[in-house]
Amino acid sequence: MLRRRREVDHAATLPQDLATLRSAVGIGEPHLPSNVVEGARSLVLRADQRQNLAAGRTVVALLGATGSGKSSLFNALVGRPVSRVAATRPTTARPLAAVWGPDDAGDLLDWLGVPDRTRAGDGAADADAALRRLPARRASTASPDGLVLLDLPDIDSTAEDHRRIASRMASAVDVLVWVLDPQKYADAIVHRDYLAPMAAHADVTVVVLNQVDTLEPGEREGILRDLAGILARDGLRGVPVLPVSARTGEGVAELRERIDSVVASTRAAQLRLAADVRTAAAHLLRAAEVTPDGEPVTGVEPRQSARLIEAAARAAGVDAVQDAVRGSYVRAARRHVGWPPVRWLARLRPDPMRRLHLEKQAPEARLARTSLPGPTPVQEAAVRSAAHAMASTATRHLPDSWRADVLQDTEARVPALVDSLDQQVGAAELEQTRRPAWWRVLGFLQWLFLAAAIAGGLWLAALAVMGYLQLPAPETPVAGPLPWPTVLLGGGVVVGLLLALVGGVAARVGARRRSRRVARRLREVVAATVREQVVEPLEGELADFARFWRELTSLAR
Repeated sequence: MLRRRREVDHAATLPQDLATLRSAVGIGEPHLPSNVVEGARSLVLRADQRQNLAAGRTVVALLGATGSGKSSLFNALVGRPVSRVAATRPTTARPLAAVWGPDDAGDLLDWLGVPDRTRAGDGAADADAALRRLPARRASTASPDGLVLLDLPDIDSTAEDHRRIASRMASAVDVLVWVLDPQKYADAIVHRDYLAPMAAHADVTVVVLNQVDTLEPGEREGILRDLAGILARDGLRGVPVLPVSARTGEGVAELRERIDSVVASTRAAQLRLAADVRTAAAHLLRAAEVTPDGEPVTGVEPRQSARLIEAAARAAGVDAVQDAVRGSYVRAARRHVGWPPVRWLARLRPDPMRRLHLEKQAPEARLARTSLPGPTPVQEAAVRSAAHAMASTATRHLPDSWRADVLQDTEARVPALVDSLDQQVGAAELEQTRRPAWWRVLGFLQWLFLAAAIAGGLWLAALAVMGYLQLPAPETPVAGPLPWPTVLLGGGVVVGLLLALVGGVAARVGARRRSRRVARRLREVVAATVREQVVEPLEGELADFARFWRELTSLAR
């Protein structure tokens, strides 16, 4: 069986891992390079297609450099000379497939793009006339049904088409058998461009050192140790390294047994795709310029959001509304508790709330319009600056490109935020129609004492007329040293004026209280608007990145 490096069964979790990768790609797509995103999307598509094609089949590919004896080994595994062999120049121009089993795996091979095929196993016939011209030699080819063995073009071929085919097939097959030879087993091209990038595929990788019959026993052990060390540096520590000689047959049986065990497990395709998922996740993390260390933040600093709310409140004219509420309250109070003979003077002063079109609450925010002056350039710049500072602080851990996108998106929300604040203020409850109970009490007392003053004045007037006409005057009741008509007139006026004075003081106190309540309520409205239009979208972006990070790190580890 191929080596399993972790206790996690990646084959069993493949469907969930593919869904996780698909989700991460969807989140990161607007912020990542298109080639990386397309690579991950192609992997997901290829995985879906591979799982629906020949589920019982395992595709094993022989890959190697020119002169490694790859085609000779292919013939030895098949048991007859179906692939042309040459010592120094590439002879495999197109992939060649050998198929074990009752069906020809046509759909799978069509999907892989392998036109040349032959049936393997006891009693199999050659696949085409060109192959029939090769000398026929039968050997034991007993392998489990389900194996598809590929002989691929050389990865270092001088023909660009050959290299492209080899690279494409290396990314599509289920199991990779790397065929190296004693002369070029440490070739930098093979290790740097192929083996090292495929480190996550160690579970579906076998390394073969071919042509060991050309080595002395002492040389063989030294080369095998050196090769194992190089593979460990490539990230493939513990990958099986089999000494083989296609010419003498040494090690071929062991290689065939290993391949047969892979086919019998029917897990190689899932393991290969699982390795591809981990590799794609690592590529996305690198493209995003993040590491798997440290949980990303998902919220904004309260101090920064409070600064934005305060700037938005100033731009919305909360202070102007607060002053208008205070002035409108005093004006209305004087109309109710002022000295009745001069109350009409309060009407001469304009109502600050009416002047701002805030004399009544709008039924819906979308219908609200005020006459508040718009924000000044300085105020709007303060809102933009506060929004930028909040987003800049909250996105310090994001990759540069992702952070730039979030900052731009946050700043783009500022104009709409400023425009909507006027509607929110106009629809807020400003206590326009509330009349305190003490207004009615004091107003009643004012009228009562005014009536007393009028009664006393009329009484004195009647007494004066009777005296002028020298009519006998009735006895006038007294209250201490003063007659009651004088007490009623003077007391009514004096007490009325005192009540008006007390009412004015109480009105100013009530106006301050109401204006503070309204200002607090308006700031709550502004805070809710800021949170809905700026803070929550920003936190959504942060949550998306955190989800992107969690999903990819769970796959890449």
